[in-house]
Amino acid sequence: MGLRTYVKSFFSFSIGAWIGALTSFFTTPVVSYLIIPEEFGRASMFTLVYSILLTTCILGLDQSFVRFYYEMPQEKRKSLFWECISLPLGNSIFASIVLVIFQNSLSRLLFQDSYPNVGLLLSVSLLTGILQSFNQLSIMMQKKGLMFSTIQIISSLSNFLFTVLYAKFISANFYAVIFGQICGNLAGLFVGFIYDKANRNLSSVSYWNIKKYIRYGIPFLPAALIYWLFSSMDRISLRQYSTFTEIGLYSAAFKLVSAMNLIQTGFTTALGPVIYERYSSNPEDKEFYKKVFLTISLVMYLFGLALIGLKDVIFLLFSKTYRESAYIAPFLLFMPIMYTISEVTVVGINFKKKAYWHVLITVVSTLANYIGNTLLVPILGGKGAAISTGLSYIVLFAMRTIISEKLYPVKYDISKIVVGDIIMVAVALIGTFRRGMTASILSAAVGILVILWLYKREVKSLFSTFKTEFLASKN
Repeated sequence: MGLRTYVKSFFSFSIGAWIGALTSFFTTPVVSYLIIPEEFGRASMFTLVYSILLTTCILGLDQSFVRFYYEMPQEKRKSLFWECISLPLGNSIFASIVLVIFQNSLSRLLFQDSYPNVGLLLSVSLLTGILQSFNQLSIMMQKKGLMFSTIQIISSLSNFLFTVLYAKFISANFYAVIFGQICGNLAGLFVGFIYDKANRNLSSVSYWNIKKYIRYGIPFLPAALIYWLFSSMDRISLRQYSTFTEIGLYSAAFKLVSAMNLIQTGFTTALGPVIYERYSSNPEDKEFYKKVFLTISLVMYLFGLALIGLKDVIFLLFSKTYRESAYIAPFLLFMPIMYTISEVTVVGINFKKKAYWHVLITVVSTLANYIGNTLLVPILGGKGAAISTGLSYIVLFAMRTIISEKLYPVKYDISKIVVGDIIMVAVALIGTFRRGMTASILSAAVGILVILWLYKREVKSLFSTFKTEFLASKN
């Protein structure tokens, strides 16, 4: 697959994320008028626990499914699906029983108060989350980009609709956000079940195959758990040093990040199948990775700088109680930017099946994030958590790239990333500590011009690609 074909694949996979982001862009401000930051903060803590349970129950078998998919004959991929999902489903049922029994203690641990049915809601979220995760993975590996996007669109619209209905007609509290999330999962799962004929019916499974997949996937678990700690350190620190209101403002700042996540989703979902298939057919062809690396970094920097420049305008759509989130958001944009770029440079670790390196990488990144949060959150609150988290993602990128290059040398042009990060940090600092729109817009505009000059060769290449595609479509 050439770069041109990959661009097509990217758009087929990412159109759902684009529409989902537009939906979020217009609907999140509506939710901000219905649910106060304190309740939004409680919903964020619920999501925090949900994500660690989801990671633990899956046991890295999602990685096994992706890794072995193209090594299987077409007729055996259905068995691979059920062999990889069966243990996570069993784990989720066991976890659900425990959660329901101890749900009162869980509620007090999370919220310092007793809220009914927290354990039951967490159980339903967990079960639907596992089914939805593997359902989307299967569709992704089949390269059904439009179907993948359709599921995302329906899921995001359902999430919004049921959140608003609950907040408007039942209660405007954190249950509304949870209810919306569950309904979004169910809607996406229902559509995927209808269209994904390949895995609709049960298939026989092999105990020995499951054992093999666990052996490959289980090293990803400690790395995933440490990564969860790494990505959750900000909210844990805010819970320790701050209030639910500050957590709510911090969570609202992530809505700006979600606009970047749509690009991340498009790149990573389209890129995953292509990378493994390409490596299987021609492991010595490395030019493709260099081109994709430069293209992705260019796009991510441009969008990141544009969002920092427009952050004050975007948050004018929110309730006044959420406006402060605009000054928390800039450094959070490093999360999708650095992670997405590193998804290209990390390929050597995955190709060589050296999953244990992910553990070391995440431990070091988590330690950096912990030190940063401990120093900055007591002083700066949400801004400090954002700064620490953003900079620690630069550490994550650096370690992923250095180790991967040792295992599978590609010789990426890292100098452009160094300059790009310096520009992003400077613009993010202005966007965090300078009040008013003018400074953010001007600094972001200058940053965009510098990035365009730095990547002038890639800009010309992209324009040429799109021009060729446009002319081809005319004919």
